[in-house]
Amino acid sequence: IAIERERCDDYMEDNRKEAETENSVKEIPETENRGGTYADIYAEGGALGPDGVDFREKIGIETLERRPGYAKCEIKIEPWHLNVLGVIHGGVLFSLADTVSGTAAAASGEYRVTTVNGSINYLRAGKNTSKITAEAVEIKNGKTFSVCDSKIYDDKGALLATTTMTFYHLLPR
Repeated sequence: IAIERERCDDYMEDNRKEAETENSVKEIPETENRGGTYADIYAEGGALGPDGVDFREKIGIETLERRPGYAKCEIKIEPWHLNVLGVIHGGVLFSLADTVSGTAAAASGEYRVTTVNGSINYLRAGKNTSKITAEAVEIKNGKTFSVCDSKIYDDKGALLATTTMTFYHLLPR
């Protein structure tokens, strides 16, 4: 654990120095009359504009498979995914579950989705693994809401967590 913590500290320090030297903090561009629908904002490249980095990319989520009612995603574990105990932070697991479930829900219809509720059961600590993989299945696709169950596994196939997520159908694609 001490070695992992040291690697994480080194990684965070390197990133801090890089950010300072590159002045990488970017302001969200001001836009005249930025109002409108979510579709308008999305068409312009999202809330951060066309050069913005998506949250999924920031934490390393990769979509492996997507079809109506099903999705599979993974994260290759980096030192900064770990908490102070040297295991995968619970927020990383929840973010992966939220993303894979939302991907499965959105793949079923002609709409985008937003999370309105999520519950997670942490079953096993995520440690000594190079990646985590999540699979989600849509169990209910209603007129305005979808519900998905997901499971998260380590690289040895051990079940780390299960979730149930509820999504509101936002707008047409």
